[in-house]
Amino acid sequence: MRFVKNRSGVFGLVFVVYVLAFLGFYLFQRLTNGGSLLLSTFWGDVAATVIIWLFGIVYKNSSLYDPYWSVAPLYVVCFWLLVRGSSPSTPDILFLFALFVWGIRLTFNWATRWQGIEHQDWRYTYFKKRSGNWWQLVNLGGIHLIPTIVVYLGIAPVFFALFEPGPGTGVLLALGFVLCIIAAAIQLIADKQMDRFKQRAQSREQYIDEGIWRYSRHPNYFGELLFWWGLWVMQVGVNTSIWWTVIGPAAMTLLFVFISIPLMERHILANKPHYAEYQNTVSVLVPWMRKLRRETAV
Repeated sequence: MRFVKNRSGVFGLVFVVYVLAFLGFYLFQRLTNGGSLLLSTFWGDVAATVIIWLFGIVYKNSSLYDPYWSVAPLYVVCFWLLVRGSSPSTPDILFLFALFVWGIRLTFNWATRWQGIEHQDWRYTYFKKRSGNWWQLVNLGGIHLIPTIVVYLGIAPVFFALFEPGPGTGVLLALGFVLCIIAAAIQLIADKQMDRFKQRAQSREQYIDEGIWRYSRHPNYFGELLFWWGLWVMQVGVNTSIWWTVIGPAAMTLLFVFISIPLMERHILANKPHYAEYQNTVSVLVPWMRKLRRETAV
């Protein structure tokens, strides 16, 4: 496996793994395509996830799954458009544009930060230590399948916009599109500000308290959630009679609010003791005015 020691070899490996995963997606989707396209696509999505999980076991690195979050939605939506066959409409183009702006930015951000096949996200290492003999079950279910399911629920509104357009309103379609673009911009700004901060930080105990991070402790997560809510608003703009798809962005919100953010907060606080002061004054998610700092009693 020496070829994966260098950066080009790493991305070559990731490319091969994902080609095989999406080939598995297509084959499994065809095998299960006896009725609902939405359901058969889901099973194809699960099959691709399992393939990436297996390669993660081989290379002892669950971070092989990380780019799937932003790459799979692009593949799935393009697949739906090919199956549908008709020429893209204006809403279709807006959905594609929003997804590609979000997906390409997020994938590029992953590519520039991932250090290689020997580097695994600290969260996966944390879960591995805590789960012991149950690690591979936690790995498959918690790290791979649950995010795949949540993301699939998140793009389900796009499916209904593509296949069941109905009475809608251009105002909501435009509003949702604008929200998606603003969301991607917030993520880009937050990531750039974080990169600049890390280059200047003189100690690992320092935490960022500038730019958009002065008003939100997790502006990148806020941008991520805003994007998924924007997709849903766009779908309602295409068909105002379909509302139940709100389960997608709602599930995404629950994932971040009750799992991702608390885990990240505990990790930061363990490494940056003074972070508690920042927690007391800055909104956890939605950018908002800072609170007055609470003085500690002597």
